[in-house]
Amino acid sequence: MAKLFQIKYDANPEEIETAYKVFQNKYALKKKILYTFVYLIVLVLGIDLIVKNPTSPAGFIASGLSAGILIFNWVKPVMIRKKLVKTLAELDSSETYVMSFYDTKVEIETIIDTSVETETVAITHNGIYTVEEGSEAEKEMLENAPKEEEIQKTVYNHIDTEMLFTEKDGLLMLFVNRSFIHTIPVRCLSESEQEQVKAYFSEKGLD
Repeated sequence: MAKLFQIKYDANPEEIETAYKVFQNKYALKKKILYTFVYLIVLVLGIDLIVKNPTSPAGFIASGLSAGILIFNWVKPVMIRKKLVKTLAELDSSETYVMSFYDTKVEIETIIDTSVETETVAITHNGIYTVEEGSEAEKEMLENAPKEEEIQKTVYNHIDTEMLFTEKDGLLMLFVNRSFIHTIPVRCLSESEQEQVKAYFSEKGLD
């Protein structure tokens, strides 16, 4: 199958956070608003119980629980985004991506810059430990590690994949199966590449 075109890009933690916020608003905002409406009613009823019968614990319990859930409902998404950004910043990733476009599929290759010096660690059920340089443990890990020329490839076929393309705040975003986000900063693309990407998803009815 002939490749139509391809683009190459990277994304920093702040750009990924912005994309994740758009993703949350797209797929979780309606549910969040619904929960807010329901628990606001419970809160009002709880306050009403307190006013009518201050000695009854029912009003205090209902008010306290509903107020806590309301706060959690709005704070949790922010906490998730902040944790995501912190994790990405700590990883100091040097990954770049190549997205290839075909008539019936989209392929995304992850290319890792092996020239960046990194610390070797071992991940076990007891935690994460630094592996001493030159040790037998490091040699074994390096032997089993992917070769430098190997790249990770993800393939999304249009026929069996739910995809949604959107654009906001200098980012082109591809949401896949309501679970994955691919963030493409327009700073990485020429104007013609931007137009190609937009036209492709528009022709597929995915925008």
